[in-house]
Amino acid sequence: MKEAKLIKEIPLSSAKDGAITVVTVKEPYGKGTAPVVSVGIWLSKTSEDPDWKVHIPVENLDEVIEALQEAKNQF
Repeated sequence: MKEAKLIKEIPLSSAKDGAITVVTVKEPYGKGTAPVVSVGIWLSKTSEDPDWKVHIPVENLDEVIEALQEAKNQF
């Protein structure tokens, strides 16, 4: 059964009412499917669904975190 847990909601710096959400999702695509971390971008939290969303398999998290740190260091 799909189970989602909000980890953190971060104000989106480029939108007055926007947010970034980080959610863990167990069995996102049905019974037995691998868990993911879902990152949502909301331009306005008044909408029901995020404007953009990405699901990152748990197995790829370390590499994605490393890549994000590298991208951050370029600024």
